[in-house]
Amino acid sequence: MFNNLVNSRDLLRLGRKITKGQFDRIFLKLTSKKKEKVKKAWKFTQVPPTNWWDIPAVQERWNYLISGNPKVDYYEYVSRKYFSRKKNLKGLSLACGTGHRELRWVKLADFKKIDAYDLSKSAIKYARKQAKKKGYDKIINYQVADVYDVKMQRDFYDVVLVEHSLHHFSPLKEILLRVKNFLKPNGFLIVNEFVGPTRFQLTDKQLEIINNLLSILPDKYKTRWKSNSIKSKVFRPSKLSMILDDPSEAVESLKILPLLNQIFNVIEIKKYGGTILQFLFSEIAHNFLSDDKETQRILRLCFEVEDLLLKNKEIQSDFVIVVCRNRQRAPC
Repeated sequence: MFNNLVNSRDLLRLGRKITKGQFDRIFLKLTSKKKEKVKKAWKFTQVPPTNWWDIPAVQERWNYLISGNPKVDYYEYVSRKYFSRKKNLKGLSLACGTGHRELRWVKLADFKKIDAYDLSKSAIKYARKQAKKKGYDKIINYQVADVYDVKMQRDFYDVVLVEHSLHHFSPLKEILLRVKNFLKPNGFLIVNEFVGPTRFQLTDKQLEIINNLLSILPDKYKTRWKSNSIKSKVFRPSKLSMILDDPSEAVESLKILPLLNQIFNVIEIKKYGGTILQFLFSEIAHNFLSDDKETQRILRLCFEVEDLLLKNKEIQSDFVIVVCRNRQRAPC
């Protein structure tokens, strides 16, 4: 109803929470400011392995689709191809979270420094601790900040890294124009992103394929984390529920590729799917961590379905690696 601003599932969830005495919590969510909701959504540094990226076979599939080798991840692929001969790189990482990505970059490329920013105090505290533990605290500068407010030098960075965070930014064009100014002419913007439906408003075709696959999975693979409940169907989330849970989630995701092409020179795009698999495995990914034959057989089936649909262009890849170069500025 109302273009899926709310739906019947929201009303049922609301009724269950009120009967459980959770009205105060609901009211707090409704009245909290947007930035506070985002901070709360990303305050955790440890989460259960219930998402598609937690599955080792999924990670190997990404690697193969990106680098052609299931053992070579995108960090290694990009570092070898674009940074192998570059020294003393100055990097900027936007919405760095717990900092594990920056640790990977400094191992593979010659970064003199990486400035990394995030809204979450707990995430930055954890990131600093890990960087110090691994001896990179003099190279990676983790800071709590809103990247829309941080003042940075023009034409300063050789590389800007935006990994699974660009789809949380709004207004999106504003942040990309800021990146353009911070980045040296011909500097690199590396994007690893969800570029699928805004606010996860899945297409009817996506839902049909996801639910058909889900229906043939044995129940033991559909059990939710530390629960006896079975995931039986995937629904299109209402826009209101998305806004209440995390108002930044996929807020302008469909605009990412068009804006990158508009503002930068896109020199390479690697697509690695997720259009079906992300939502299929959400909440139940922990059941697919084993390398036993049955689990791997089911995973292969799911991979083959998505691969075939992508190959035939019946669906578009929701996840991409994009390598961009900053454009030369016109002389004044």
